[in-house]
Amino acid sequence: MYSAKLVAALVLLGGLFSFAAPAFSYPIAPAQSSQFSSNAIEQVGWRCGPGRHMDRWGRCVPNRMRAYCGPGRHLNRYGECVRNRPAYRACPRGTHLTPRGYCVRNW
Repeated sequence: MYSAKLVAALVLLGGLFSFAAPAFSYPIAPAQSSQFSSNAIEQVGWRCGPGRHMDRWGRCVPNRMRAYCGPGRHLNRYGECVRNRPAYRACPRGTHLTPRGYCVRNW
């Protein structure tokens, strides 16, 4: 009996708190003032224009396009197209494959 009353009270309180004060990111009806002729919402951004962005020094530079390298090639971190490494490489007898993909002699 105690747990049913507790659950009912928690549901009731949760419902009251959820509808107590609606949150708006912008007021529905802003106050109209004859002093200010500008809008209350100010557009920010587009300092550099479309297709450009600011680098860390504050200069406007063009956005880099993602290059397509073709089959068997990929884009490295410097923006160059390089050949893909094979997924599996067999080494001759007496050697083993290192994590960097080279065959070295077993000692």
